[in-house]
Amino acid sequence: MATVKTVVRDPDSKKRLILAAARRMLVKRGFQDIVLDDIAKEAGVAKGTLFLHYKSKDELFTAVFADLVDGLGLELVTLPKTGLEGKELLIATAKVVLNHFDHSRDFMAQAGTGRFPGCGDKSCGKLMDKFRANHARMSAIITLASKDGGKSIPDMSFAVGAFFSLCRTLTMRKVLEGHDRPLEREAEKVVSFFLDGSGVSI
Repeated sequence: MATVKTVVRDPDSKKRLILAAARRMLVKRGFQDIVLDDIAKEAGVAKGTLFLHYKSKDELFTAVFADLVDGLGLELVTLPKTGLEGKELLIATAKVVLNHFDHSRDFMAQAGTGRFPGCGDKSCGKLMDKFRANHARMSAIITLASKDGGKSIPDMSFAVGAFFSLCRTLTMRKVLEGHDRPLEREAEKVVSFFLDGSGVSI
């Protein structure tokens, strides 16, 4: 008796292909020069498959940016569960953020402005909510790392912004210098600068 082979198709894998293709094209060509047909071709999927997941460019590019922000958020959520404390926790966090920025340099300029190519006002609002969630996660990490539960920090929002900004500065320096060293190697430098200027007591 012949064996029937069952092929399992993972719809999430198609979505990943589409998101990756959209990101590549956004970097290469810019939002205005892209039509959904181009993305389907780049992803190697049928146009109908693309429309099954994303009905418009706004929806697709919002998903591209959301995926980027959510990826960092998932890593930040796990850090407080590692058992690391104080400076070691901050260094581990800096490595996560630097690694994320290192692999997302193509989007850093858009992410810093609060406006995202191809995303309408409502979509931008949802994306900013995701950024705020990551901001809150970073706040929780800094609070956990500090020996007084963050009480010595006069402005936690500023401290979080400073931490992210130091990581972005290294990203920009990498672009300007054109080197290919992994940014996470500079995690201790980020943390030292951060601790010197933020007033965080660890």
